[in-house]
Amino acid sequence: MISMLELVKDSRMRQAFCGVLEKWSRAVNVYFMNWEKCPFPRMGESQFCNQILPLYCHVTSNWLTCEELELKQAIIKALGPMMGILLHKKGPQNPIFKEISWLLEQYKEEIDVLHVTKSLSQLLEVSGEYKIPLPKGKFQAICSALHNQISSPAKQLSIENHKELFHCVLLLARSSPDDLLAFLHKQQEIEHEAVRVASLELLRAIVGAHLPETRGKKLLIVKAVKSTLSDQNATTQGTFDRFGSLIGKIAPFSCDSLATSRQWVVDCISCLLCIQGQSINLGSAEEELRCLREAVTAPDPEALFQASSKMARIVSEYFPSEQATDFIEATLGGLLSASPTCAAAAGLWMKIILMECGDAMLDKVPDILAILYRHMPTIQEGRLRQFLVEAVSILAHHHQEAMISSLLSKGLPMDSDTAELWRSLGGDPLLATQVLRALIEKIKTPTRTEGSITSETEIDRHLAAAEPLSATCAIFEVVSALQSSKAVQELLPELFPVLLQQVSQTLGQKLPLPTRSSPSKIREGPQLTEGNPCRLPIKALEVVLFKGGNERLVRALRKQRTWTLVENPKTHHEGVCLLVSILLRSGLITPEIIQSLLPWVNSPSENHRVTSTAFLAQLMSDPMLREKKFLKPVLHILEEKSHDRNSIVRQMAVRGLGNLVYGAPEKVKKHKKFLMVILIRALSDPFSSEVIGESMKAVAKVLKELKEKDIGSSFRDLTQQIRTYFDNEDDALRLLSFVLFGILARLTKRKWKGYFAEQVRQSWVTLLLHLQDPNPRVSVECRATFHLCVPFLGLKRLQAAVNQHLDGTAELKPEELQVDICRHLAKENAELLENLYKSTITYFCSSWEEIRAVAAKLAGIILEHIDRQHMKWQDLEHLLMSLQVLKKDPSPSVQLVATEVLNDICPGRVLGE
Repeated sequence: MISMLELVKDSRMRQAFCGVLEKWSRAVNVYFMNWEKCPFPRMGESQFCNQILPLYCHVTSNWLTCEELELKQAIIKALGPMMGILLHKKGPQNPIFKEISWLLEQYKEEIDVLHVTKSLSQLLEVSGEYKIPLPKGKFQAICSALHNQISSPAKQLSIENHKELFHCVLLLARSSPDDLLAFLHKQQEIEHEAVRVASLELLRAIVGAHLPETRGKKLLIVKAVKSTLSDQNATTQGTFDRFGSLIGKIAPFSCDSLATSRQWVVDCISCLLCIQGQSINLGSAEEELRCLREAVTAPDPEALFQASSKMARIVSEYFPSEQATDFIEATLGGLLSASPTCAAAAGLWMKIILMECGDAMLDKVPDILAILYRHMPTIQEGRLRQFLVEAVSILAHHHQEAMISSLLSKGLPMDSDTAELWRSLGGDPLLATQVLRALIEKIKTPTRTEGSITSETEIDRHLAAAEPLSATCAIFEVVSALQSSKAVQELLPELFPVLLQQVSQTLGQKLPLPTRSSPSKIREGPQLTEGNPCRLPIKALEVVLFKGGNERLVRALRKQRTWTLVENPKTHHEGVCLLVSILLRSGLITPEIIQSLLPWVNSPSENHRVTSTAFLAQLMSDPMLREKKFLKPVLHILEEKSHDRNSIVRQMAVRGLGNLVYGAPEKVKKHKKFLMVILIRALSDPFSSEVIGESMKAVAKVLKELKEKDIGSSFRDLTQQIRTYFDNEDDALRLLSFVLFGILARLTKRKWKGYFAEQVRQSWVTLLLHLQDPNPRVSVECRATFHLCVPFLGLKRLQAAVNQHLDGTAELKPEELQVDICRHLAKENAELLENLYKSTITYFCSSWEEIRAVAAKLAGIILEHIDRQHMKWQDLEHLLMSLQVLKKDPSPSVQLVATEVLNDICPGRVLGE
């Protein structure tokens, strides 16, 4: 590095160089503190000092005059660690201390002053540890600079810088306590109020730190306060406006370890109350405080806390609500530096003041919450942290709406501190119930700045609305903390619809843009959604069900991957159906929930229509719909939704109509015409195979509840529609069409027997070929349907032969079946055999290679049994030409079959012959 110094010319390289210097110097300082743990021989301190001194001198001599802020920042960060090393060098320290002035000057620059404070801190730590006194002028300069940073109203200190500044002051107190205390006392004489208050804060921190060097000086703080109040100028100009702040600073010492300190606190409070209540009759308060002056001398901690509580209640009677923020800020400001008993007293006072005076603090709620929230990152110890969350809970009891609005304004993503504050509202079941109802209303009627929603395109925006999502996360936290399952159960009819609505609303959307500017720790839990806001209401819904005492139900939902289906836009409707079916089995779907969801079916949001129609579709399978008098209106809704422009809504409407079979089977015949008209129309849905498939399933359910006479004229339309799907490329539609045709075969007895027989004669070749359908499941269903349809051909011997192949569960041998069919038809019905031939060759162009191969093979079998003398030459020529085309088929199996059939028809001949 030394050899490179002359090469480091431009600002960017100097900045990088300083970065290396900083990290290397910090590492050396760590080594100095832990060298005994190092396995290598110890290096002498002078070795390091001699190496870094040239670098330090070069930087301080040449680079300190730079103007670039980034370089200046890098120099500041490196200076402290380098000074820390060089202080170990024996000999005069003046060259090192000389640069303190430059360092302090940087507080005036537009840079992050935290690094200035950190460099000072490192310097002071080493000088204190090695008992290296600071030059008197430098000591005073550091005191002034630190005090100015703390007291200046123009300085907006970060929490970390505030903490580091106080740490520096404590280091000064350790190195030269008398000089520091003299400096602070001198500041008390300055008329500027902020300066005096800062001095009091620092004195309090010094006393609270219990430093060995300041032992015996604990009474300084109360004496300082006393003297400040006795100053007439302060009394008339400042102290009255600082009542809350001073109380916050003094009150914790009502439980100090020294009895004299505790008595001084009583005196200070008496003095403050006299000033505060100049125009008010204090009545018995003065006498009560005189009694408490003796009570605080008791050694028993419990008695001390009781006396402190009484003091707090006396003060609360005269506490000015407009100074609540000053009081809270002062109380929390000293919490970390206070002794355990003083910290407990501070928390106690804060709770009492908020409980007794909270009613008058409505306009202060946002500011108080902001102060509590700002201190949460630094107050981590459990007992102290509890004071913060209890304060929020107390304030929420007084001003629930204001507290909820303030917490919601924190936005998303929700950090762990905000989540903890929400959970604090779940401790009291009564408060939690009120809060949850308010959050429900926030979701129902979000305060959108964009204006009212007027069209679907506005609703189905890509980004989820922030406030309803924040309220949803809040519900999750409050319910998580709620210990009363009864409270959750009572709220379920209100919580379930609003959370399901949020699931629906956020389906397919992205999380709103972050509204946080601070890098707070993000809540680990429901918000780890990988950009999917839909998971937030799902998690809330899950915790509501769990806390309602339905652990087994929650396990069942997870086991069946219900939430995975619900959160995916492609499977959402199936997830909702599964969710409702599980909730129905547990008896959790109430009339109130149903009533809440009914208006969604007419929402401009497609998501809401999908969710609500899927909900009603599954609900149709349960008897409660009829028992609770919802059947008629829901049937009307489903009929309307079967025309919806959204195909999933149409699909769910059709499913719901079919589910009437399970929910009210005795009503199927009553509504048969109504059902069949809608379902048959859905069979020809022009846009969605899913709607067609759903309609087939629904028809199958309904037909099983009807007899032939119940179907009426729908029979003809239904049969024709079903046949159109026998050769459909969609496996599911082919399978369902065969199932439905089989059901019709079973139903047909007398009225429609002739008509159905004609339909069978037109379809039986298709059925015969699909016995070897490429999809095994389709071929199984086709086998059952073919078996049911053969009797309608009216050929008993053929039927007997077919039965031998299809009865039982033995594996079907299709070629043997085809041979037997052709043989019997040649004897019984040559016309039907010719019909078989003509229909078969049309399948040479089938899109399935399996069917093309089967058709070619069957054509060959037919020709073996047909009387060729009566065959027209054109038909045979067409067959031979078609087989010749199949010889060039893309499928080798089709080529092979075509070749074999040609060889069988014309053995030893070429086509021309």
